[in-house]
Amino acid sequence: MADLVVATALRIEQFALRRGLRGVPVIAVGMGVRHPSRLSPAPGVPLVVAGLAGALVDGITPGDLVVDDLSLALSLRGNGFVVHHGPIAFSDHVVHSFERSELAGSTGALAVDMESARVLTLAGDRPHAVVRAIVDTPSRPLLGPATLGGGVVALRRLAAIGPVLRHWAESQVKEVHQ
Repeated sequence: MADLVVATALRIEQFALRRGLRGVPVIAVGMGVRHPSRLSPAPGVPLVVAGLAGALVDGITPGDLVVDDLSLALSLRGNGFVVHHGPIAFSDHVVHSFERSELAGSTGALAVDMESARVLTLAGDRPHAVVRAIVDTPSRPLLGPATLGGGVVALRRLAAIGPVLRHWAESQVKEVHQ
């Protein structure tokens, strides 16, 4: 039985995450969770939703991680990653320009994605967390010349976080059994 399941949207995210998570199921559920049936982890197995996202606020740069779980955020920070702890908003479309500040103001979120909220409805009472590597920011929009560089840096971060995700999952399982 797996000690962790990771859900992501895109195959390129899946490929990056698998590089650092040998033996861990990394499941691509499709952009906007087009394929929820692919995700059926065993009860109690920790679930991490990971992938790329856009920052909603200034002060976050491409390659930084936004994490909703404090213990995972602290663990990633302790391993040298630049991490921002806070909520991640959901959108059913790519968020551009003025929408970023409106969404940040109405939700308090630091980043936005199109999958996490829907995947987490499948999590039940299992330990779960969301980790998003930032590609675009308010000052570096998605449809700009810096997107490629931001995407490469963000995918490298996803490939590097595997050992920390494993350790977090192990600690979550131990807490449940204590």
